[in-house]
Amino acid sequence: MADTLTTLVTFLGGGVIGAAIQYASSARIERQQRHSSYLRDQLDRLYGPLYFLTNQNDELLDLSKKILDIHAEYFDGSNWSTDPHTQKTLKKESLNTIELSNTYADQVVENNGEIVALLKNNCAYADHEDVGVFTTFAIDTTRMNSEFKEKRLESIPLNIYKELGEISYSRPEFVERVKKQFTHKQSILRKYH
Repeated sequence: MADTLTTLVTFLGGGVIGAAIQYASSARIERQQRHSSYLRDQLDRLYGPLYFLTNQNDELLDLSKKILDIHAEYFDGSNWSTDPHTQKTLKKESLNTIELSNTYADQVVENNGEIVALLKNNCAYADHEDVGVFTTFAIDTTRMNSEFKEKRLESIPLNIYKELGEISYSRPEFVERVKKQFTHKQSILRKYH
């Protein structure tokens, strides 16, 4: 009887330990799946679109600057004829070149509006440490629209404007944060799969 009882206790004890190990393993896998799902949602709804738009903005701003640099070299660095027809043609070409550069800058402004809408509609997916940088970006966009697009700067003193501080189309800390978070979250997600 003692042998039977010992065998029964050993058998049941092994089963309980096995069940506990199985439960712990299942709980860990479930946590990883929830975390993986949340990361995927963050990437799909917030960080992925932010990454795309900020990279597009970087490229557009570089292109706009390149056009202006070439414009300056081409138009300012040459001794053009003073002939009225030549000057008229040069002025038209110069304005068209500047307008092309401005077209790319305007697309950045449009993208920034999309970014603000994205941040507003998906703020629940933002990591806590990103909220301050995202808020500064949204404020810059609001200021850009109010002070430049709506031309409100024309009616306030220059000294007041200077005291308000710099406005940026795309602050480096915003771009760096988005890129860092996007690549970090992707690398974590790869570990799960």
